[in-house]
Amino acid sequence: MTTREFDGITLERVREHVWEIPQEGDMEVPGRVLASEALLEDIGDDDSLQQLKNAAHLPGMTKHALAMPDAHQGYGFPVGGVGAIDAEDGCISPGAVGFDINCLTGSSEVSLSYGRKRKIKNLWRDFDEQDAVVAAGDDGEVLSQVRLFTQSAPETVYELTTETGDTIEATADHPVGTPNGMVEVDDLGEGEEVLAHPFEGLPDEQPPEFDLLTEDDFEDEDPQIVEALNDRELLPLRPTDDAFSRLLKLVGFHTGDGTFRGDQTWFYGDEEDLQTIREDIAALGFSPSPVYERDRDHEIRGNSFEHTEYSVKSGARSLRELLLRLGAPDSPKVDSEFTAPDYLDRLPDWQRALYLSTFFGAEMSAPAAMTAKNLYCPSVSHNRRSDVSEVGEEFMQDLMRHLNEIGIATNSLEHVEDYEEHDTKRFRFGIKNDSETLIEFFTTVGYRYNEEKRRKAALAAQYLKLKERTIDERARIAEKAQALADGGVATREIKDRFDAVNDRFIERSIYEQRKGRPRPPMSFPDYEEFRENTAVGDDLTVPVEIESIDRIGKKPVYDIGVSHDAHNFVANGVVVSNCGVRMLRTPLTYDDVRGREEELVDALFDAIPSGLGGGGIVQTGRDAVEGALERGVEWAVEQGYATEDDLAHCEDEGRRPDAKPEYVSKKAKDRGMNQMGSLGSGNHFLEVQRVTDTYDDGVADAYGLEEDQIVVLIHCGSRGLGHQLCSDYVRRIEQEHGDLLDQLPDKDLAAAPAGSELAEEYYGAMCAAVNFAWVNRQLITHRTRETLAEAFDGVETGDVELLYDVAHNIAKRETHEVEGENRELFVHRKGATRAFPPGREEVPETYRDVGQPVIIPGSMGAGSYVLKGGERSLQETFGSTAHGAGRLMSRTQAKQEFWGGDVQDDLAEQEHIYVKANSGATVAEEAPGVYKDVDEVVRVSDALDIGDRVARTFPVCNIKG
Repeated sequence: MTTREFDGITLERVREHVWEIPQEGDMEVPGRVLASEALLEDIGDDDSLQQLKNAAHLPGMTKHALAMPDAHQGYGFPVGGVGAIDAEDGCISPGAVGFDINCLTGSSEVSLSYGRKRKIKNLWRDFDEQDAVVAAGDDGEVLSQVRLFTQSAPETVYELTTETGDTIEATADHPVGTPNGMVEVDDLGEGEEVLAHPFEGLPDEQPPEFDLLTEDDFEDEDPQIVEALNDRELLPLRPTDDAFSRLLKLVGFHTGDGTFRGDQTWFYGDEEDLQTIREDIAALGFSPSPVYERDRDHEIRGNSFEHTEYSVKSGARSLRELLLRLGAPDSPKVDSEFTAPDYLDRLPDWQRALYLSTFFGAEMSAPAAMTAKNLYCPSVSHNRRSDVSEVGEEFMQDLMRHLNEIGIATNSLEHVEDYEEHDTKRFRFGIKNDSETLIEFFTTVGYRYNEEKRRKAALAAQYLKLKERTIDERARIAEKAQALADGGVATREIKDRFDAVNDRFIERSIYEQRKGRPRPPMSFPDYEEFRENTAVGDDLTVPVEIESIDRIGKKPVYDIGVSHDAHNFVANGVVVSNCGVRMLRTPLTYDDVRGREEELVDALFDAIPSGLGGGGIVQTGRDAVEGALERGVEWAVEQGYATEDDLAHCEDEGRRPDAKPEYVSKKAKDRGMNQMGSLGSGNHFLEVQRVTDTYDDGVADAYGLEEDQIVVLIHCGSRGLGHQLCSDYVRRIEQEHGDLLDQLPDKDLAAAPAGSELAEEYYGAMCAAVNFAWVNRQLITHRTRETLAEAFDGVETGDVELLYDVAHNIAKRETHEVEGENRELFVHRKGATRAFPPGREEVPETYRDVGQPVIIPGSMGAGSYVLKGGERSLQETFGSTAHGAGRLMSRTQAKQEFWGGDVQDDLAEQEHIYVKANSGATVAEEAPGVYKDVDEVVRVSDALDIGDRVARTFPVCNIKG
């Protein structure tokens, strides 16, 4: 008997294309891999075999745990895995249906909007209400809504430490931002660079719930002001309101560089910063002016100079009155008796920092070199007329107190000078001039509405952290050298032990009494040298070298996803990266489309929403989501998005009758509400194809396929709704059935015992999500029909017919013969396709005589296939086969090896395939070289008679999420 071994797992050849992992230990059944020699090499190259072996431990697993020819590493269960589990005595497992891999440890602090940070493990309650900081390269630092949240049981993690002392704990496959793009931790090494984002913010604390302003505060004003504020939902105004956080920034900046002229509110600053202020004014519901520009002559203390002044205004009196009541000083400020707003004392630190940082953005000095290796302390000064100077002094004392309470020490307040000519007094204070305090200020409060100062602060923070790290290491060496000398070790031997310092440093450490900490070495760069040689990105990232990467054992891990195309977020000051299928047949031939491919791909891309974020073909409310969850494609028929013929050509006629929408959480439904009719991201796509070959003319005729015909393949799922549902139930399983999890070799196989209340609820909720996925693909079908009818004369929407729709990730109650008797099983297909042969009653009547259609997508540079359910599929695989080509490499590795633009150009020039996507990174992730040979996958399926070839197709154009 031929055997093969991969990473300690032995497989025995049962017969051609069938390999078995023998049952041992607590395995319920053997593992079985269906693959040729070539495909087995690919499958054995990742963790698929170990995951298959682990899956064989699930209680109630029957006959074999199976890996299809396209299998590759997944979460818990391998993608391309099939497992049939006894529906009475076994279990049902979300991990064997489909879920995402998680990557960061729970203590990782994610940077959020308004300068907040929160441990990733604490995001689960309201993650989809949060905006995370995204380093978007040339597009700058942006905020993007968190769309995904995942968590799992412990996985092996690594601690990556930078030369500035920042650390991130992540799994080996977690992508980290580098100057050359995202790279997985496992592919990084000491001395290589990653991207740091020095500004981290302050802990996210819930603001208190109280009314700051109500209609009563405006009772003496024109009623139209109250009406205007109510229309914008600004009254009553509470600290918990998003609008209040924006207003805090505006009040702080206006106190420094703003003025009121009549009913108008003016802000002055750099053009780039005023655009940000305009965005906040608009977000509050007011209309800001364009940025104005004018040249002005100034004279200060006898010195004349010209200056280009930029400004922006709002003419809304209601905004003026709102800002005044929130503490913005009326003009002229030098005569005013304003102090810092009293309500700041009731706010959490991050909200106080919003006010402080915008005032500092307007008024505080930027980081600058004092000596070669030391910085000035940033300082702020303030003028008042002599008769209100005591109030001005109080204002400055208030600012100092708030900084101190946040944890940032300041120097004493100085009365620096009087201007007798203007009868004014000037006060000044600075941030305490030690590295620890300056780092704290630059990384937690800093400057807002002033990008130039923010860039300088990012550089200054990195320089000071590197300097302190260097000094700490020298202090450690000095202490160790002194201890060794006291222990009798010879000076020469001590010098030989420490290559990082010179001999003179060792001698001074041993023989001289050093006062205080050592200085950095002469070789340490001066600040100006560091500034010249270190680039700060438009997104405020700074490259920093890796000091070490250490394996630190297993910990629970988490991940989030954002809607921005950059697909990253900031954690611990480091940038990290953050279905089913149907085929439509058309009356078109390739000659009808040839020469119009680019026009067609543009039209489809414009018509069909794609990508990670929200937005669908239809704007839906809760009733529509409930209808889709409960009735599937029947709901789409009722709404005019589908036909009765669509029902007849869909798996289960487009509806799982055992769906229970009441077991789908509100959060999951909310996430699905604005995503109905959208492709999503990752490997989801819509592809126009031409039929190049038919292998079984009788079955091809029954399927309505012929050579040179144009067909459309749609691959997508239940979007964020399905992901949230899986997250919800995995957490509940961990809480309610920890005893079962403790028996499994991998907690990612989270399973609920069959017959338990939780298992029944999960099954009902999962079936509802399947209904939602069918509706999602149906809505895309509806828009595709409209697009083709608009693009091609003589084509009606009714001419574009559904060939078949089949689920890829699902667990279904099915009856199968096992050891001579019929048994009800939960058949889990994760990245696998049902492939029932002729005669099975679940096959639509139209196809029952020939067998169920099976659709196997290839890569966007290779062919796809239509198969029919094979005669031996029930005996061998519980009526299942592959669902695609299967990945060969991770998305991160793909982006390292391929450039999206090059892939698009090569496909267009060499294969006449036109691809359009939201980003080049998406194209790189899905490049043809990323996938296994689909021809080989289908050859094995055909040879084993689990899915037999009917037709082959080839891409014409493709749109990707």
